[in-house]
This record gives sequence, structure tokens and C-alpha cells, in this order.
Amino acid sequence: MKLNSRKNQGAILRDLINCNEGIFAFGVDSAISAKVAEGAGIKCIYAGGYSVAGISGWPDMGIISGTEMIESFRRITKATSLPVVADIDDGYGSVHNVIRTVEDLLETTPVAGFHIEDQKYPKRCGHIAGKEVLPLEEFLGKLQAVIDIRNRLNPSCVIIARTDAFSAVGANINEIIGGDIDEAIRRASAYADAGADIVWCEFPTPDIKSAKAFAEGVRKRHPELPLAFNISPSFTKDMWDASALTEIVLNKMGYKFRFATYPVLLSNSVNTYDLTLKFSHEAIEAMKELKYNLVNHPMENFMKTIGVDKYQEIEKKYSPGAIKRIESSEGFKENS
Repeated sequence: MKLNSRKNQGAILRDLINCNEGIFAFGVDSAISAKVAEGAGIKCIYAGGYSVAGISGWPDMGIISGTEMIESFRRITKATSLPVVADIDDGYGSVHNVIRTVEDLLETTPVAGFHIEDQKYPKRCGHIAGKEVLPLEEFLGKLQAVIDIRNRLNPSCVIIARTDAFSAVGANINEIIGGDIDEAIRRASAYADAGADIVWCEFPTPDIKSAKAFAEGVRKRHPELPLAFNISPSFTKDMWDASALTEIVLNKMGYKFRFATYPVLLSNSVNTYDLTLKFSHEAIEAMKELKYNLVNHPMENFMKTIGVDKYQEIEKKYSPGAIKRIESSEGFKENS
């Protein structure tokens, strides 16, 4: 499918955000996880920097470059027909880097939306200590450049402006809310004034008080503005035990775009660890158990998951002798 034919992905995302229940975007780490997530019935994909860095064995601390991120977005958007929201971190440097990043992103991928944050370079995951935020006016300059490029290249694409001011270095901690809620609201409101479609405050916990205070503060000035909330895998069990948040509660507050940044990366790490233990004990029995557990599962045959049958059909159509080679040899083939 040509890139231009998918430029309406932003419009699709906007419709999902504006529906009564809003939308949840599932965080993937690769093209194959995007493909599997679509097969499971998810409606929107989130492609984040934590996952891209993590699957490469690095922490989310500004180590991955903008060009690496965009290449990951190309693979993910090619693997799925769903709207994809991309993470461009802080834009990877000065305003010149931001301009290059957004131009490359919108010229070479059909992303439905993307977010940019107000951290100083090099950025880090919002749940890693030591993050700092730019002066407000400096980030507003970056954001205006982003909006201008979006308007020129893909007007329907959704822009999410994120602030990390709530728990950044130098934050003025509100004893009741637990972070610098006033600065977070001030910045988010300014980003909405500048033309951001959605604003997002990164919170260190899923505390309902902070989510409610932010939503009420921003929507006093922008009552119809959709908000974003990161249902973060970095939140601990104890944090969730102390939280009354649900997607229904968030949606009622105005958090119409809800997403989880790296659930696939976390789950795959756990599953790989547990599977490795079994294989290290007795490989054949472990393989038997794995295959037996997959019987009648939608992901039972990975050859089908990655589309080997479709590629074999291409071979049959264009490669001389492919039909005979495939049918006369052992191994996976269509309907096997």
C-alpha cells in the first residue's frame, strides 16, 4: 500500500479518540508484536522509545537516535494496518533536529500521531530519576516547529505534547498531590494554546488525585481538550494496590487517549526467562510442553503468523519452478 493512501490514519485516530469511550493504544516493541496485536483485535498501536531501546538491550536514556526510531516506525507501520502513535522523545536535539525528525517521520511513514516531550537533551524515561525540563519558551518553539511541519505534510496527524514537569529536577512538590501539579498544568495549558491536539503529563504513580487535579486544571481553559494517560508498566504492584484508577474513571476525567508503553517488552522478558529455565533443565520435554500448550491457539503456527504462506504464493506467481519445488519438498506450505 502506498504511503499517500494511508495519510488518513490521523483521521481514523481522531475518530477513535472522540468516541464515547476514547481509545487504548497497545505498546509494541517490533513489527511482529504489532502484527500479533492486530490479530488479537486491538484498535490502535503505540510505538515507544522505551521498547525500541529495550529490545536493543539499552535503557531509555537518550541512547537510541532519531534515525533508529524512525526506522522502527517504518517497520511497525508496514506490519499493521492499524493507526500507530509514535514516540519521538525530545526530538533528539535542537530545533533543527526536531524539524529533521518530524519531516523524516511524516515523509516516510503513515503514522496517525506522535508525541514530543519537554525534557532536556538527552532525555530519559519519565520513570528514571534525573530528568530535567526545558524552559517553557524553548519547548514552545520546538512545538511550534512541529505543528508547522505537521500542517504542511500531514494535517490530520495528531500531535501529543508531553510535560515531565510534575516530577522533574527542581519540581515544587505539592504535599497533597505529590508533584509539581501547578507547573504541569501551566505547561500543558500553554502547549494546548500553541495548538497541540492532546496533552499528556507523565506521572510517577497511578494516583487518582494527581490525574484528577491535572485534568481539572487543564480543562478549565480547554474544556474539550483530550488528555493522554500512560498506563505505565513502570507502576509497581504496590502503586496499583493503592490506586482507584480504571479506564472508565480516566475516560470520565477526559483522558481519551490511554496507552501502555512497554507491556510486550516486559511480558516477553518474563516469558523468555521462565522458558529458558525449562529448556536449560530438559530441552526436549520443554519443547513438547511448549508445543502442546499452543495447540489450537491463534499463535500456534509462527510460520503463519509471519506470513510464510503469503510469501510462498508470491514465489509461485513469479519464480519459475516454485510450485514444484514447494509441493515436492518437506516443510511448511499453505494449509499445512
